[in-house]
Amino acid sequence: MSEQKRPDRRRHRPPPDDRRHGPPPEEMPIMMLVNELSRLFHNRMRVAGEKVGMQEGFRHLLFHLAREDDLTQLDLVRRAHLKAPTVSVALRKMEDAGLVTRTADPEDLRQTRVLLTDKGRRLDDRMRESIHRTETMAADGLTEEEQQTLRRMLLRVRGNLLEQEEGVD
Repeated sequence: MSEQKRPDRRRHRPPPDDRRHGPPPEEMPIMMLVNELSRLFHNRMRVAGEKVGMQEGFRHLLFHLAREDDLTQLDLVRRAHLKAPTVSVALRKMEDAGLVTRTADPEDLRQTRVLLTDKGRRLDDRMRESIHRTETMAADGLTEEEQQTLRRMLLRVRGNLLEQEEGVD
């Protein structure tokens, strides 16, 4: 008699039935579920940021600057989907912490260019490690194909929302 393969329970684990967190997730509207996932991720990243000395509110700007340095403040406002005063205050605090430098754009003095410092890059590296650990934990039980499908679907939803955002303020 051949040995039967046991099913991989990790891949098909049902969600925990924990009523403390509101209605069962299968009853939540999709966007409410996405919102809850975002809050759970945000809370984990806030705690991770505190451990490495990053103030709340820096993560989004750090993320964008680490991927494309020498952006204008207006570029950061658009990419991070934040208000201009919010970005301005955060950048001032980031500059005071030695994470970024701001200089006037030599071609357009009305624009301020933002560059990540070495200290800012080191902080981004540590945050990327935290993001990777959190993503790995969150994707536990999902196959690589399921993760790629989820990514494609979320990107499509994001695109739909961004397309409709134009003109909404």
